[in-house]
Amino acid sequence: MSGYNILILKNVDAWNLPALENMLTDMGVPYDVMTSGELKNKTAQELIETYDMIIIVSDQPQAFYDDLGTQMNKLEEYVRAGGILEIHAANWGWHGGVWTTPLPGGAEIVQGYSSYDYLIANGTTLVSSYASHGYFINLPANAEIITVQAPSGTPDYNKPSTAIYSLGSGKVFVTGLTIEYSVARTGPEWEAFFREMLMNNLGYSQFVPVAPVIVIGGTDFMTFNFYYYIQYKRALEKFNTMYREAVAGGMDNETLGLAMTQNDTAAAYYANASRYGPVVSNFPRVYIFIDLRKAALHQKQAVGILKEAMEDW
Repeated sequence: MSGYNILILKNVDAWNLPALENMLTDMGVPYDVMTSGELKNKTAQELIETYDMIIIVSDQPQAFYDDLGTQMNKLEEYVRAGGILEIHAANWGWHGGVWTTPLPGGAEIVQGYSSYDYLIANGTTLVSSYASHGYFINLPANAEIITVQAPSGTPDYNKPSTAIYSLGSGKVFVTGLTIEYSVARTGPEWEAFFREMLMNNLGYSQFVPVAPVIVIGGTDFMTFNFYYYIQYKRALEKFNTMYREAVAGGMDNETLGLAMTQNDTAAAYYANASRYGPVVSNFPRVYIFIDLRKAALHQKQAVGILKEAMEDW
C-alpha cells in the first residue's frame, strides 16, 4: 500500500476525531493533510502528479466549504484526468459548515438525518446515533448507489446516502454517512465498511499501476491478495458495462450465456474468499489467495468473451 499517496482536505478534525488518519496509518497508506486555503496554492496538474486519491473530510467549518466552492473546477479537472475524489459530505455537524456548491458531476446533498443506513451489496444495516446527515440528488445517470437511508428501518431507495460515479477517466465517491464519527465510536461493521470502500476507491486510480511485489525468501500474501482483489473489482466493473452494451446491441444469447457463466463462477470464488468476513480485513491470510486469484481470472475471461464477440460485430 506504500505505493499510493492520498491527500486529505480538512481545516479541522471531523467531530474532533482523526479517524481517517488513523485508518490510513493502520492500512500503511501514505497521506498528506492540507487545508482549503493551502489547496489554493496547488494547481490541478500538481494534484494529478502527486496524489492517487483526494479525500474531503466531513463536518468542517463554513470557511472550508466556502473556499472549496471556488476550487471545484480544479478538483473536477483532477478527477477527469483519472484521479479519485472521495467526498465525505456529512455537514451540518459540530463545526457548523454547510456545502454551498454542487459537487463535481452536479450531485448535491440534502439535509436529512437517519440512524440507519442500508448497505445494498450485502443487505446489512449501518447503525449510529446519526448514521447519515443527508442524501443525494442530481446524481449522474451512471452512479452506482452503495447505501440508502433507512430512517424507519426500511430502506428508502429514493434517498441514496453513498454513491460512486464516473467523471472523465476518474471516479467521484460521495457519502452522507458520518464516517469519521461512526468508525471511531460505534461497532466494527463501520470500520470494515470504510476499509473496503477505501480499498475499492484506491483500486480505481489511473495514476499508479497496481502490481504484485515478489518478496525474496518468502511470499507476501497480503500483496498478492490485494493485487487479485483489485484485478477482480476492475474486471467486474468492465464486465458490467460491456454486458449492458452487448445486450443493447443484440448480442446472441449463447455468447451472453458463456460470459455470464464465467461471471457467476468468479462471483462464487469471491464469495468463498469472503466467507470469514470482509476480504480487505483478511488480506494477510493465505487461505483466501487461491479463491481471489480464481475470481480474478474467471472475471477476466468473462470480459474476454464479450470483447472478442464485440470485435466481430
